[in-house]
Amino acid sequence: MRRRGAVWLAATLSLLLGMAAHAATREMPRYVSENGRHALFVDGAPYSIMAAQLHNSSAWPQVLPQALDQVEALHANTVEAPVYWEQFEPEPGRYDYTNIDALIAQARTRGLRLALLWFGTWKNGQMHYVPDWIKRDRATYPRMLDANGVPVDVLSPHAQTNRDVDSRAFAALMRHLRKVDEGTYTVILVQVQNEPGAIGTVRDHGEAGERAFREQVPEAVARALSKPAGTWTEVFGPGAAEAFSAYANAVYIEQVAAAGKAEYPLPLYVNTWLRYKGKIHPGLDYPSGGATWNVFDLWRVVTPSIDFIGTDIYTSDYNEYTKVVDQYARPDNPAWVSETGFEAATAPYHFYVLGKGGLGFSVFGIDGNEDTPENRAATEAYAAAFGLLTPMQRMLASAAFEGRLQAAVEKPGTPQQDLRFGPWQARVSFGAPMWGDAPAILPGTPDHAGRVLVVQLEPEVFLVTGFQGRVEFQRDTTDGKYGQLLKVEQGRYVDGKWRTVRWLNGDETDYGLNFRVRDPYVLKVTVGTH
Repeated sequence: MRRRGAVWLAATLSLLLGMAAHAATREMPRYVSENGRHALFVDGAPYSIMAAQLHNSSAWPQVLPQALDQVEALHANTVEAPVYWEQFEPEPGRYDYTNIDALIAQARTRGLRLALLWFGTWKNGQMHYVPDWIKRDRATYPRMLDANGVPVDVLSPHAQTNRDVDSRAFAALMRHLRKVDEGTYTVILVQVQNEPGAIGTVRDHGEAGERAFREQVPEAVARALSKPAGTWTEVFGPGAAEAFSAYANAVYIEQVAAAGKAEYPLPLYVNTWLRYKGKIHPGLDYPSGGATWNVFDLWRVVTPSIDFIGTDIYTSDYNEYTKVVDQYARPDNPAWVSETGFEAATAPYHFYVLGKGGLGFSVFGIDGNEDTPENRAATEAYAAAFGLLTPMQRMLASAAFEGRLQAAVEKPGTPQQDLRFGPWQARVSFGAPMWGDAPAILPGTPDHAGRVLVVQLEPEVFLVTGFQGRVEFQRDTTDGKYGQLLKVEQGRYVDGKWRTVRWLNGDETDYGLNFRVRDPYVLKVTVGTH
């Protein structure tokens, strides 16, 4: 422990004393959205986020080394870690940078990138992380009131004092990041708030909230949503209270985000406690006013400083998981799983997100867990997947951005899928043996965890990898030409370059290209015609 403390101290001193002389040799991270495709550019090129998120109370200097050991064990390239407003601003206008500097220093020494999570006004639909000097002064910093006039544990989004104090703190955070990290860009992304919205009421019934609810929907909002003019009730009917809450929260967060971007324009996003799994009651089943699918368009109208919206998905059900990813993967928003449950059954959906051209995937709560069979299985599943893909994440990110990457993720009851690339088709089968003919009716895999990625490198050259799947390349014959395998190389990416380990033929290719449960590999496949 003493050695770790010395390492952290040395790294922190280097961070604080050396940054002034550090030349800005790298390109600043930026979010790019073009023609319905999306990418996070880091160091001037698309970057695929493979992130591990720490537990809520693990972003403290004394416990970070152990937590980051577990991040590294998963082969993640990014760590998501919270910044606590209560720790950051213990007194009004006085900022404590200790935790942030430790996060940056320790991540940097390990070669990890950081996504910082601002636990400000909102954390999971409540206000638990605001400083105690705000919690004690409800007159200055009013809370939301429920329909009975009872305060709930959420700051009112209608109070300008609340907006201003959060904006001031977030601006200070971003200003400090520019001071200590510009040019190195350990921090590549910042989440503004955490699962915003209200638990305990659908909307604010305080005096300011009641007055605003009776007003007309802002003309620009109604026009952008193709709605008629009118009050919130007239325009949105039964969903008026939730829409009103979404507007108020989004306007609040836009002010906070804009203040931060004015200081240091890193990419910013908001994550979402979802309306899914049959949950339909805002303020009870999920926080009212977050960026749920039913108010998503309204959110995007009023948050130009928020680059994209993320999804926090806690299910392993194929239909539910893919439905959510599809809802948020839009021309104006990327597929981005900002949190998912740390269990082996969620790991395959990383491939699904990549296949949708997504920015990446983050698994929550990877540190300090009990040594149980379930947690060991989750660690093994994510370490295998991230370990397979992280060395080639730049290539995957570029392919996803350019629309050259497709994925097949096993759906229970559907053991075969086809991925089409022009005249070529990759037929993916789940439940086939590693060698020999597949049965006429495929059984699927025992745990329904099969998944395959196929990247088109050139018109007739493909990169293929995955788990528990068989891939067979076929070609349309309408032009009289027949497809064939010309070369299958097994290899890996080293420093962004392909390195061939061996060529496969004979037994290894006669019955398709077969990918195992463990010890996954990457194949470069050249096809041709005759």
